[in-house]
Amino acid sequence: MIHNHLSYDDADNNSVDSNYDIEIPTITTTGSVDALVTSATTTSLDSIKYDAATIKAEFKTYQKILPHPDKLLQEQHSFTYLRNKIEESEIDMPRFLKYKFEGGIKPHIALCCLLLGEYEAELKKQKEHEKNNKRKKPKYDNHPWGIYPFLVKILSFGYLHNQLNNPADYIRDQFFRVAHVIPTHVVPSDVLRKKIKNKGLPVPNYFLDPDDPRQFPPHIALLVMLQDGEMESRKLDSFLNRLVFSSFALISLLLRIVLEVIGGAGAIWGGAEVVKLRNADNAELWRWLSIGVGVLCFARFVTLNVPYKEDEGDILGPAGPWSLRLSLRLRAVCDHPFHYFVRALPPSTPKKKVD
Repeated sequence: MIHNHLSYDDADNNSVDSNYDIEIPTITTTGSVDALVTSATTTSLDSIKYDAATIKAEFKTYQKILPHPDKLLQEQHSFTYLRNKIEESEIDMPRFLKYKFEGGIKPHIALCCLLLGEYEAELKKQKEHEKNNKRKKPKYDNHPWGIYPFLVKILSFGYLHNQLNNPADYIRDQFFRVAHVIPTHVVPSDVLRKKIKNKGLPVPNYFLDPDDPRQFPPHIALLVMLQDGEMESRKLDSFLNRLVFSSFALISLLLRIVLEVIGGAGAIWGGAEVVKLRNADNAELWRWLSIGVGVLCFARFVTLNVPYKEDEGDILGPAGPWSLRLSLRLRAVCDHPFHYFVRALPPSTPKKKVD
């Protein structure tokens, strides 16, 4: 039984179990993001609906003074820094950067409004594709190298998928995995995290507790998504960028194989000769011993380097390699070159409304 008389604020205090969780409408139960947009407004008469169109219109007024998406993620400018920068430029403050007494909206609510709008649009596209009996294909699965995603799935027997290295695609993918449980009412960030965790889903990095090392601020995620809408982050997907970092990752991968696999087998073969254990009479025995050690080294190599679902948002930075400074990005790719190409999580797909 649902106790509707309890509010989000007093649910923990008025229940015997501090983990008591009130049912809150989501997009899968309402079928629309309008409820969140409406509840995101203040109660004053001059309040306006804060939907995706309003957020995007605001963005155009301060777009030119912002750093590039990769710089935003790497430096993670604070809420106060961005406010001061906009004030110095004498530009109207966007609502998600205003304080509560100024009629502001929390950044995580603004981000939900924006991404739930995209999610709802994807649901409509999915429905249209189903009507036309066409295969649904997320836009971030359109790899510029054509057949690459298909080959990855075939060669890995469906276990691996092509990696998302663009921050906006990464933010969108994390959100789409949990969008069907996102409340369409305004809730505090801790309640939002609780809702996601109670459904057994991974909390997107931008909704994590600020003390979590993988967290990056929701206002930064919002700005990166807005910049992506204006195609500012697409430069990160340029052919030159992909060629340089893919070449670096491939060379790093081959070097690790040489050092950790072939090197292990060669160490046994060469070491046996140095200490005079190997000679012409037992060379064949030591050859098979070297091969055996090489097989064990390869098994270790695979265990350490194959991507796992738990690696998301950790191995290559909170929003992919572009969320790291160049030196850290190169080190992350060098440490985990295989992760630059593939991931264990399949592309997320919108879930239908629950009747």
